[in-house]
Amino acid sequence: MKTWFALLLLLPLLTWAGPPSVLSWEACVQEATANNPELRAARANLTAAGHKAEASHSGNLPQLSAGASYSDTSGTATTSGSSYSTSLSLTQNLFSGFQDRAKIEQGVANRTQAEAGLVIAKAKLSHDLKAAYAGLRYAQDNVTLTEKIVLRLAENLRLVELRFEAGRENKGAYLLTKASLAQARYENLQARQAMVSAQTQLAKVLGRSEPGVLEVLGSVPINELGASPNFRQLAQQSPDLQQAQAQEQSAVADVTLARAGYYPSLNLTGTVAHEGQEWYPDKDRRTVGLNLAIPLYSGGKDYYSTQSAAASLEAASSNKDNTEHQLQVRLQQAYAGYVESAEKLKVDQAFLDAAMTRSEIARSRYNNGLMSFDDWDRIENDLILRQKAYLQSQRERVLAEAAWEQAQGTGVIS
Repeated sequence: MKTWFALLLLLPLLTWAGPPSVLSWEACVQEATANNPELRAARANLTAAGHKAEASHSGNLPQLSAGASYSDTSGTATTSGSSYSTSLSLTQNLFSGFQDRAKIEQGVANRTQAEAGLVIAKAKLSHDLKAAYAGLRYAQDNVTLTEKIVLRLAENLRLVELRFEAGRENKGAYLLTKASLAQARYENLQARQAMVSAQTQLAKVLGRSEPGVLEVLGSVPINELGASPNFRQLAQQSPDLQQAQAQEQSAVADVTLARAGYYPSLNLTGTVAHEGQEWYPDKDRRTVGLNLAIPLYSGGKDYYSTQSAAASLEAASSNKDNTEHQLQVRLQQAYAGYVESAEKLKVDQAFLDAAMTRSEIARSRYNNGLMSFDDWDRIENDLILRQKAYLQSQRERVLAEAAWEQAQGTGVIS
């Protein structure tokens, strides 16, 4: 009868959704690494920043261009006729107010930001994947637990009903047990609905467009607690701080770029051309020039651009300092939650073991008339609460470790 009852509870899900897709933890890590859209976006941003950093070196290299032209002139004021020309020009910038160096520094800083952003994205994905996997594992276990509770309370109801019919138990005890069974069935319904939501969340993290029916095997691996870490050192190594430092470096380069308008620019140019009235022109022309441009007035653009860049640099520096301070606080809080969750899991395990032993003893004593219904009911309810608490602690243990890893910028995604 227990088996048939469990099948009846699961039948709506099975007939509606079809067979589940069974996933292991290792399979989920591989799939999320390959398909998660946030991670793919972070990788693309790094690739784009790398190309821009390479492009920033172009200012130090000569620029080569080729051209061809044709003109037809007519009228009494000029000599009528057609003319052709081809040219090859080479330009080398000798000085541009330190713009080229600043652009290179800015490209390096932007690439560093993108690298740190990729590390942050990997750490976030690791946290989200652990949370989603542990959430579905909890949802599955909660469905199983609530089914067992329903079956246990159904047995309790039959036991109390028999005693009530025999005149050895009062009607209030019978009605309370019956209500407890209805409550357990409602909680089982909630658990089955929550499992659908957990499946959708895991599918989102995996990068699946259609969630389907997912089932996970096994639990998220957890690590043993180590020695208390050096939070200041961890903060210095954090990708969040590295990203803030790179933003400051980019702001320094912006100041240099804004000040470039105050400096002259010097360019060396050389042109080789062929000109003539027929194609292909056969008259040679060679030109070499050295061009010096000195800015005198730009309508205040250079001044205000420099002031704006200096203010942005101050903001970036302040943001870096604030990030460092916040990181130490966040690391300490995450580590405290990590340690507490590990200890709470042990405590809840001990309480669960005690509650199971008490429940076995209490059931036997109640059957033999050696314990009142109220005392037996309290012990039964305590067992249910301890079972739920232990299940929640298992999930919280995984979430706390995932949060601790994310605060450090680490995780399972490589």
